[in-house]
Amino acid sequence: MSKNKIAIWLVGALMPLALTAQTTAGRRAVPDRHWYKVSVLTRAMGDSVLVRWAPDEYVPWKYLNGYGYEVVRICRQANTTLIDTLARNVHPLRRREFMSRFAENDSLAAAAVQLVFGKGTTLDQTQSAPGTPGSILEVKEEQETLFSFAMLIAEMRPDLARAMGLMFVDRTAQKGVTYDYKVNPLVPDSILPVQGGISFGVDNQPYRPDDYTTEITDSVIAPNNVQIYWSRDQHTVYDIERRDNGTGPWRVLNERPYLPSQVNPALDSNRNMYYDQGLPIGTYEYRIRTYDAFGLRSNPSAPHRVEIPDLVPPAIPVLQRIEIERPGDQVLARLYWRKDTMEADFEGFAPLYYHEQATMGQWLPLTEKLLARTDTTCLVNVTGLPTGTLVIAAYDTAHNVAMSVPMPIRISDVKAPETPQNLRALVSPTGLVTLRWNAPPDRDVRQYEVYKANALDHQFTRITPTDLRDTLWLDTISLNLNQRYVYYKVKATDWSGNGSPLSEAVAAPVPDFTPPMTCRVDSIAMDDEAIRIWWIGSNEASVKTHRVLRKLKGDDHWTLIATVDADSLLDNTFLMEDRPPYNQERRYYYAVETLSHMGASSGLSMQQSFLFRGPQVFQVPIKLFAGTGLRDGSVRLGWETGTLPPTVAGADYYYCVYRKSKGKDGFRFVSSAPKDDPTYLDYTVKPGETAEYYVKIKFRDGRESSRSNTASVTMKVED
Repeated sequence: MSKNKIAIWLVGALMPLALTAQTTAGRRAVPDRHWYKVSVLTRAMGDSVLVRWAPDEYVPWKYLNGYGYEVVRICRQANTTLIDTLARNVHPLRRREFMSRFAENDSLAAAAVQLVFGKGTTLDQTQSAPGTPGSILEVKEEQETLFSFAMLIAEMRPDLARAMGLMFVDRTAQKGVTYDYKVNPLVPDSILPVQGGISFGVDNQPYRPDDYTTEITDSVIAPNNVQIYWSRDQHTVYDIERRDNGTGPWRVLNERPYLPSQVNPALDSNRNMYYDQGLPIGTYEYRIRTYDAFGLRSNPSAPHRVEIPDLVPPAIPVLQRIEIERPGDQVLARLYWRKDTMEADFEGFAPLYYHEQATMGQWLPLTEKLLARTDTTCLVNVTGLPTGTLVIAAYDTAHNVAMSVPMPIRISDVKAPETPQNLRALVSPTGLVTLRWNAPPDRDVRQYEVYKANALDHQFTRITPTDLRDTLWLDTISLNLNQRYVYYKVKATDWSGNGSPLSEAVAAPVPDFTPPMTCRVDSIAMDDEAIRIWWIGSNEASVKTHRVLRKLKGDDHWTLIATVDADSLLDNTFLMEDRPPYNQERRYYYAVETLSHMGASSGLSMQQSFLFRGPQVFQVPIKLFAGTGLRDGSVRLGWETGTLPPTVAGADYYYCVYRKSKGKDGFRFVSSAPKDDPTYLDYTVKPGETAEYYVKIKFRDGRESSRSNTASVTMKVED
């Protein structure tokens, strides 16, 4: 079996998890085997019968492409049953014959060739490690996708279905006779158990297409563009037909059977959609035909009428200027505009006024009716209106509108705008300062004013011209200033001359790329719990942060363990306290990098190293038992050990036995024992002598446990 077939079988074996004993006609029941199935569809044509089939999964499809199928026809008349084998080995055409039968530009045929003869990804070619669940899942998902595309192509194209070995045409069927058709897989059960399929009671009458019943809706989404919707059902591909003005000939819009995609799976997964564009204004009718599994078209659906309205607005007019006149108690505005293009359906102009509060967020017409299409000026009464925005709107006969660029109109206003917010400064290495801020919500802001000072308690001086309309300003800082920051504020002014309060100040750092001095060590302390280093940093004004770094001896890269803001320190001194993992063999190194406000680095300070081994003695409960062997004259020791602390759990260790004999000073090491044999025999104690013992654990890395209890043994004197 090839590597590819092994991959197919392995993945296929994972897909059917429900294993049951099944029986099929003419096939032996195999217990505890999953039976794949072949589904069969038929279509009577009167002079022939079309037989289509498909396995239920990728695995049997790939196997049966090689083993093939048998097509059997059964005819039951009176007391006689006639069984005819119509085809004995139906399988896909050979690759060369397949490719020669269809045109080179036939993309569906090319896809069918690749699906039938392509090898696909094997278990040793996946992104996941071979043999892992992820590897198997990758291959399985690819196989499911390939199988779905293959069955879709077979449904869309009967000629390709026959070439793929999934369709047979019975041209010997007699008109008016009823038949059963059975498709048997030819793969042996011992290799792959596949249950054949059967279609009963096929009455061979002339084919009459079904009427396609569906409800069509539409949405005109843009000028000259329409979307057609209809219900998603069991059909796969469709033809969309259209006729103009509801009376012309029907025309199929799609070049090949149309396969719709979902409109929006999250919002509307039950509708098909077709997008039709470039339609002139007018009336159209649409209808849908669908294809069945044999590639036969249905009768069309009921037509749906769509009106394409005029959605194209006129060309935009240009509002040139506004002049305010104040005769008596009235306030009048004289408007001047032009419109360079005059469309045939253009109807006239209207001046529109807007103020978020005064007009409730709506555009207010300032004339009772449209002005003539030939007008270029008008005089409107704006008495009592606050400063707002005005446009000239152009309308056509279909009520499409195009508005000029809005222009502020200053009428009467004593209310100052709100203060601009979120003032921010970006300084380049050359001293160029880019200032930005958010515009206030007031719609009558005319200009902004930027102010500058060298300190927060200094007088802020205006640095901008009288007509700054943008929310951006560029300034330059001298690189020779002996200070850290320059400060800025901004205010807004409306068309009536009302000014907002100054904004909060923003600090712009003065460019200084001189590297700051490195930190130095003041004092050091270390215990079993932590490493502590007191660092003294530079007192330079340009210093912004200190970065504390750590690494193990032999490592190539440092790890950032803390960032200290220089402005938060008193006397430029700070404590670094670290609790790294204990390491019995490698030293920890520490250093500090100091950065200026402009990102200049001091480089690493002098490195400090520590061997942070942690506690060397651990409290471990060890209970020692001692006795004598009467026959061999030995002292017998045994002990029990409690749970090791988490800090040494899993470390390799052994036991050490210590003895104190009579007349000796202190305990001495006498032997070791492996951790899986907590016993010891001592033959050196003489009769009448007394010896004391204790046991403790020695770890391979040098650490040890606390002592066990002391056990005393006196060797008896023989009678």
